[in-house]
Amino acid sequence: MKTRHLAVVLPCALVLVAIDVAAVDALGPAPITCEMLLRQMVDMERLATVPHPEVESDQQSSYDRRSVEPGNEDWFANGDRGKFIREEQRNGRTEYVMAEMDGPGAILRLWSANPRDGGTIRIYIDDMDAPALEADFLALTSRRMPEFPAPFSGIRARGANLYFPMPYQRRCKVTVDKNRLYYHVGYCTFPAGTRVEPFSLALLPRLQNTMREVAHVLERPTAFFLTEGARRRAQEATLSPGQEAVLFELDGPAAIVRMRLKVDVPEAQLFAALREPILTIHFDDEKEPCVWAPLGDFFGSTPGINPHQSFPVGMEKNGTGYCNWYMPFGKRARVAVNNLSAHPIALRFALWEKPAEWKAGEHLYFHAKWRSEWLPAEPQFLDWPMLEATGPGRFVGVMMGVMNTHQRWWGEGDEKVWVDDDTFPSFFGTGSEDYFGYAWCNTALFNHAYHNQSIVTGPGNFGYSAVARYHILDDIPFDRRIKFDIEKWASADREYCCTSYWYSAPGASDFFEPVPVEERRVRSLPEPYQVKGALEGEKLTGMVRCTGGRTEVQVLAGDFSAGMHLWWISPPEGAVLEVPLLVQRAGPQKITLGLTKSWDYGIHQPMVNGADVGQPLDLYAPRVTPLRVELGEFEPKGGELLIGLRCVGTSPKAKPANYMAGIDYILLEPVR
Repeated sequence: MKTRHLAVVLPCALVLVAIDVAAVDALGPAPITCEMLLRQMVDMERLATVPHPEVESDQQSSYDRRSVEPGNEDWFANGDRGKFIREEQRNGRTEYVMAEMDGPGAILRLWSANPRDGGTIRIYIDDMDAPALEADFLALTSRRMPEFPAPFSGIRARGANLYFPMPYQRRCKVTVDKNRLYYHVGYCTFPAGTRVEPFSLALLPRLQNTMREVAHVLERPTAFFLTEGARRRAQEATLSPGQEAVLFELDGPAAIVRMRLKVDVPEAQLFAALREPILTIHFDDEKEPCVWAPLGDFFGSTPGINPHQSFPVGMEKNGTGYCNWYMPFGKRARVAVNNLSAHPIALRFALWEKPAEWKAGEHLYFHAKWRSEWLPAEPQFLDWPMLEATGPGRFVGVMMGVMNTHQRWWGEGDEKVWVDDDTFPSFFGTGSEDYFGYAWCNTALFNHAYHNQSIVTGPGNFGYSAVARYHILDDIPFDRRIKFDIEKWASADREYCCTSYWYSAPGASDFFEPVPVEERRVRSLPEPYQVKGALEGEKLTGMVRCTGGRTEVQVLAGDFSAGMHLWWISPPEGAVLEVPLLVQRAGPQKITLGLTKSWDYGIHQPMVNGADVGQPLDLYAPRVTPLRVELGEFEPKGGELLIGLRCVGTSPKAKPANYMAGIDYILLEPVR
């Protein structure tokens, strides 16, 4: 029988209690319970143990079913909405099957970009005719149900998430009653014969204390670390350019349970100081370092200091990085920093170590490695690998950085995870942002224990972005090999980089190679696209007048000036939107409008000084697209031009029928 360690949170400290888990031995007296799995949500030690070869982690999603084989023309197909296993009739209603799994196993994660379009979600467990859970999908994933509060549930940057274990013994089926949903259902499968206590809402009252304890840790990751029996070591050093310093040499058997690092350099040197020096960690007799990563990227921050507080790693506002990964070793560990930047760096480094058991064949080394690649606009599509490694082991997370030279969305591509002898990925996603737990290429920063978006410089999706996702309860075990790709989808020059985190056995290999310092340097950003001399639509909010509907600023991807527009939402037919503009110079002005077209936009009549100009414009397009319209030359009245749109209808192609419009910019040019 294999022993896994489950974290038991007490009011004054976090301690570990060894519990025999039946997931690895069908003869064990204790079944897997929801409470056990809840405690694994904050159990870092479990990740450093060799997984049972029959434990699998999988995902069912609404990915485009035309994607069937690498190399075929539809491998990068992107019609990911409303793809279900089947539809079926039940009790006089139609239900759409999102996922269907044989047990024993457990649902671990639900995600959607549009939970409102799912209607009612029903989770059927084992042979029960009535669902174990029947709820409004939006309420379930947006912390509106008191049974599933934050941080287990919540919408972040428009992505709806639920991280909550729901075990089942024989089978599980998940359905919704609306058919236009984007979704992920993440789950794990235990070895045949494992006993499981099936999930039901009736169990939740007795789980309240455990849920509060786990939530307390997830919401305070900077305070979490295993201090019981741990020894703090600290080191301060100033490294000259080209100097490498071994900061800690530790004797085993032991485990590093916490690290903190602060780099002190002038602000102008921060990008270089956090990207060009390298952190390395060697364990025992491994020939290659198990950790090789730039200082900032290791702690999930790129480029520079991007404050965020996730559970395994994070960056505080003062630039102190912290790490909660559990790192056991048998004989020795060596922690070093090599300053390959052109300037001196001052380091303040602390770590906590504690005695720990190390058994060959039972324990795994922690790994974290970094890579980057400049990806030109062509080829338009490719699978970019973030990890290739041998096992046995567990994949536990990735931080991804992007330098995008265009305002268009960089991340439509799906994640694809190949485990062992997969002939089709165990995980096939619906979009890069979907894997990271948000949606709709949203630029809002967010922070959670398991995922974050820590920087988006903009405008739109131009510039630097960094996102991360960590698999603690939902780690991906592999026995022989793993390959984790994310699609580079659509054109535009950009750079990808990533820090991948995983555990693997002594002697395991990976595909990472050291990246020369010249290729690690943070690239300077080009100037973002902006129409010279134009009045940006997003700056019109204080002067616009409309007789119906409402306006707000919306961030856009693509060829939109400054990456935003003024969005006219739900105007009724006949409503008028007008913008009075003062004209500084006398004489006629040439007026050009930058407008927005989209799949749910209406038909609008341009107006100048209260009179119609030209023909109505059908602003329907199958995707969000800019439109440039030259209205002509007009004489100001009383030093003012009144520029507007009148809603005259909706396009028959618009789905759903709607009357919206968007103003990207207004350009006035004096007629000479």
